[in-house]
Amino acid sequence: MATLFLLGDSTCAVKEASARPETGWGEMFQPYLADGWLLDNMALNGRSTEMILLEGVFYDCFWKAQKGDWVLIQFGHNENKPEVFRYTDPDGSFRRNLCYMIDNLSKKGVSVILASSISRRNFQNGVAVNTHFGYPEAMEAVAREKGIPFLEMTQRTLAILNRMGEEKSLEWFMNFPAGVYENYPNGKSDNTHLRPEGARAIARLVYEAMGDYDLPFLRKGL
Repeated sequence: MATLFLLGDSTCAVKEASARPETGWGEMFQPYLADGWLLDNMALNGRSTEMILLEGVFYDCFWKAQKGDWVLIQFGHNENKPEVFRYTDPDGSFRRNLCYMIDNLSKKGVSVILASSISRRNFQNGVAVNTHFGYPEAMEAVAREKGIPFLEMTQRTLAILNRMGEEKSLEWFMNFPAGVYENYPNGKSDNTHLRPEGARAIARLVYEAMGDYDLPFLRKGL
């Protein structure tokens, strides 16, 4: 069977039971795949494009993927963190890493779709603001250069957070008071990672964004 691989960070990844209710949007995406397609979610917490190359995650995907498969690559949350093994420059190493992965997968007949990072829930004076400066734009430029699909998820999710508002949007994220979840008796204040409600909504948004392209793995009419 053909496979859609997901390469990304914690906002997409499968979570351990000890982290629940934290949920990656990739965990909610299988229903959007056409019959005959499998989902292989290889996203991992804390990763950047640099890390998945250094650690070999990309190469695991490369060797597993076969002609006719697709790989969705979504990074940006961790690219500007200062560790030398993680950091990339948006107009330098970030773009080079994306091009390297696209070029090598293409040689095997594997197609790539790029997706910019979903927005954090970062409100200033009542307005949700972008915290991914440089990386979504660099990713879009690479997609144009390579002639491959690009999903602009940063602005798409930012707009929805602004429509939801500061309070309602809490429901999507791991931001809640004490006593709500057994795994977090003291509560949590996390505006990056998703609860099931948010993961489900983001998966739907990804599906809708994909509707702009004729993608063979996508279930139609949902």
